[in-house]
Amino acid sequence: MKSGAKIAIVVLLAVAVAATFALRGGKRADYVATPEPPAAVAPVVATQTTATKPRILELGSMRCQACLEMAKVLDALRASQGVKLQVDFIDVFEQPDAVRSYKISLIPTQILYDAAGKEILRHQGYFSHDDILAKFRVLGVKL
Repeated sequence: MKSGAKIAIVVLLAVAVAATFALRGGKRADYVATPEPPAAVAPVVATQTTATKPRILELGSMRCQACLEMAKVLDALRASQGVKLQVDFIDVFEQPDAVRSYKISLIPTQILYDAAGKEILRHQGYFSHDDILAKFRVLGVKL
């Protein structure tokens, strides 16, 4: 394939992605049912005293493809483990202080907490439903 054709394909793909994003208004797809993030991001230490069940916190964005894929995983966790596991999401573009508060450098980042509110694991990137549940088990957290 000639280089001119390759460039044209890349440009068309970029336009398609930009158009899709613009049509959605930069918002997460309608299938995602996430609770509203808290008005102010509390430091991790504050959650340690109030936790009553294990928790997964995802720090990401509604503008990030990997984060949108993780939204499906979070929804599945809410459906399968909602009574036993607290599932939270913070959009770092809507709450930029969360980046500093939670000391993240890449999105999506998932932070796993035990029932006492103690951070037990950080993971960056896509993290499947089954891998999350397996990781909780390996770390001694019963769901």
